[in-house]
Amino acid sequence: MLLNRFVLAIKNQSKETLRAWSYQCESIFAQRSRRIQQLLSFYQSVYGTQGLKQLWRAYYRRELQPPLRGMIMSAVGLMGLNIKRLGSDGFDWNKERLSLANFDLCHRDIEFINTLTQNQLCDRCQAKKMKYCYCQLGNQRCRKSQSAKNPSTSPSPSTSGEADESIGYCQKSLNLDVRGAPNGSVRIQAQDDHSWEPYFSKNEFSIWRREERSSLYSYKVYARFDDITADDFLHVQTDLDYRRQWDDTALRLELISEDPVPGSNSHLIYWEMQWPRLFANRDYVYCRRYVKDDNKKLIFICNRAAKHNTYPALSGKVRVTDYWSLMVIKPFRGFHEPGLHFVLTYYDDPGVPIPQNIKSWVTQKQMPEFLTKMYVATKNYACSRAIKMKDMFNGFSLISEDYTANAQRGSWLGSLSRRKANRSSEAER
Repeated sequence: MLLNRFVLAIKNQSKETLRAWSYQCESIFAQRSRRIQQLLSFYQSVYGTQGLKQLWRAYYRRELQPPLRGMIMSAVGLMGLNIKRLGSDGFDWNKERLSLANFDLCHRDIEFINTLTQNQLCDRCQAKKMKYCYCQLGNQRCRKSQSAKNPSTSPSPSTSGEADESIGYCQKSLNLDVRGAPNGSVRIQAQDDHSWEPYFSKNEFSIWRREERSSLYSYKVYARFDDITADDFLHVQTDLDYRRQWDDTALRLELISEDPVPGSNSHLIYWEMQWPRLFANRDYVYCRRYVKDDNKKLIFICNRAAKHNTYPALSGKVRVTDYWSLMVIKPFRGFHEPGLHFVLTYYDDPGVPIPQNIKSWVTQKQMPEFLTKMYVATKNYACSRAIKMKDMFNGFSLISEDYTANAQRGSWLGSLSRRKANRSSEAER
């Protein structure tokens, strides 16, 4: 009996019910739409357009991507992806993608950071007044066979830095957590048989060098910063738009192509660098790849020179075709917390003979200045991001007043009860 009355009341008040229900749905939809718009604006202001794309891709791979392995559709999609990689830009990512094995060259750099508290200076580092010594660890030979487990000799702090001890872990893979990212095939060719020597130490930077070819050196830089985060430092390294703002030596910095494979984090970049007067500017076409391992709390960035048909060498500029670099970033605690170590190793052949004193001047003056500007840019980026977050939170509202001020757009059951009460009062009158 009660059920029949309830059904009859619903039928009699169907129009009012639908009207109240439509008001309720409209209110909820408007609130959700406004909230999504505010969240997108917030994340774009904090992370930028490129960071927002990377955030969406990571969320899609983890939460939304359907399991297509073993299905015919996956083969069709892979075929289409390969066609895209061999598209109109003429760059074959299957052949030119940097290998993950390049990051295995950073074994000694990671060990150097982990053992800084026990670091002791060799004779040459003491003579150069270095803060730290990389020679004893960096000059250990990589063990060729696995049979020799115990080294025959071990270096003492007073040796010249060229150690006779051999190590075996340098040939092992770091087993980075890349979440199914493609491996790649392009490798960096570094002269591991040559020895590192102290170069100079300035401010918070310690720099060593190693001869790669006749009168051509690779350089290794170590520094630590206590007041910037690893995530902000990575952003400054990889955001081309932001680098155009803080690096006045980057006359041109353009993204040529991006690896279409999800999780690869590989880009092809054109870079024109301003050189001092009386020297032609240098320009580069290079591949960049970075890996962020959440388990090991490490970030790796690898660069290597490449070629592209639409960016040929131009007259008046010297194209650098022999260039590579590796960077390791290790935070003190977490990626979002202040404090980090980093080790940068890089080499480039300027292409034309340059007197050694000019090279030394450029290295000793320009390198610390560039690294200092990079640090200041990271500080400025963190400050501007904090201001944007504060402004966004101050103007952030979850519910629009246009809808909450309307009584009809509240609870539809409440509106029905109010209307029924009004009708009963009018009937009594």
